[in-house]
Amino acid sequence: LKTGFLKWKPDYDSAATEYGKAAVAFKNAKQFDQAREACLREAEAHENNKALFHAAKAYEQAGMMLKEMQRLPEAVQLIEKASMMYLENGTPDTAAIALERAGKLIENVSPEKAVQLYQQAASVFENEERLRQALEMLGKASRLLVRGRRLDEAALSLQKEKSIYKEIENYPTCYKKTIAQVLVHLHRNDYVAAERCVRESY
Repeated sequence: LKTGFLKWKPDYDSAATEYGKAAVAFKNAKQFDQAREACLREAEAHENNKALFHAAKAYEQAGMMLKEMQRLPEAVQLIEKASMMYLENGTPDTAAIALERAGKLIENVSPEKAVQLYQQAASVFENEERLRQALEMLGKASRLLVRGRRLDEAALSLQKEKSIYKEIENYPTCYKKTIAQVLVHLHRNDYVAAERCVRESY
């Protein structure tokens, strides 16, 4: 990164490679804090080099080091940052997979945050017309909402799943989701909505 009389510009590319090697060495030595630091420096070098995809990868790696240190909220923050960069770079699939990974990490600590991440991943997949993956993410969000007794949101989430299943003409699963939705409405003591749900599915 040093510049001098004969070297006017820092060589970010080589610097990123060296930081990457350092990160691996630290990780193997179980020195996760130094590994995280090396990953962040690698990401910075890639950013300076306008290599967004590689920068995002390095941020994601830094997040995984924080996971090893049980610093999950911080890990999720970095993985979210990486997913934004993947989107900027025009690789939405990788962005959605990163969001799913972050959701899995935080699910037991903060189900609310996990729901938000799964929903974000679902909408990225949906924009890419990868509906099966979108449904998988929505399903995870719905289950967490039901488990957390956030029934109003769960009903809406199930409705969204149902409409996509209908779109792809997967009627058996559509009916399963209807049953789930009816149960959620009954738990909300909203018998009118439950009745309407059943009628709609005829």
